[in-house]
Amino acid sequence: MQLTEFGWGPFQARSFKAYAGEKSQDYAAGRVMLAYRERYQLLTTQGEVTGTLAGKLRHQTTDSTELPTVGDWVIIQRFDSDQQAVICGVLPRKSQFLRKAPGSRTAAQVIAANLDTLFLVCGLDGDFNLRRIERYLVMAWESGASPIVLLNKADLCDDLDVKLLEVAAIAPGVPIISLSALYPDNLDALTPYLQPGQTIALLGSSGVGKSTLTNQLMGRSVQATQAVRADDSK
Repeated sequence: MQLTEFGWGPFQARSFKAYAGEKSQDYAAGRVMLAYRERYQLLTTQGEVTGTLAGKLRHQTTDSTELPTVGDWVIIQRFDSDQQAVICGVLPRKSQFLRKAPGSRTAAQVIAANLDTLFLVCGLDGDFNLRRIERYLVMAWESGASPIVLLNKADLCDDLDVKLLEVAAIAPGVPIISLSALYPDNLDALTPYLQPGQTIALLGSSGVGKSTLTNQLMGRSVQATQAVRADDSK
């Protein structure tokens, strides 16, 4: 397994070398694909392994946003079994997607790191909301990722040209793509963004078609979908 397939590049290589120094042979790199409390599923050159935080990292980290999250590149040491690893450090992030921590007025929570592109998905049915798109754009720009506005359910829209102009007015310079996720033959416009080593996340409200789009791009059902209530499509 080549880490470059999952986004490893010169930035990460330099950061890894600075961290490991002359002892680089004692460490390996992995990318977090799943985080659950203090257990992590990692992608490494040897495949998937389970990682846990080293005691030193856990106790010396005073800011929870500095702990590993999905998308992070981490420094690991393996156990003898090769299926377990200890996470010794987190490499610097190129981008990070933040939200307010639940139950807190000020604390932030990192929910994804090292994103290259954010697909901001909005439905062209009753979900269409310019103010929401504006909020998503601000979140994308603040994260450091590049936003792409995806207007889904174009087959249900009678005034597509008008809505495209409205979105263009609030998103200058941002690519805007209209599509219908139900039909894979009209997803070609996404191809330039779906390149090896690129990390993409989908952001959008419930019912806009994120799961359907994910399934189409993966070529198989990886996300459960359900019908949208009629009231939500008006």
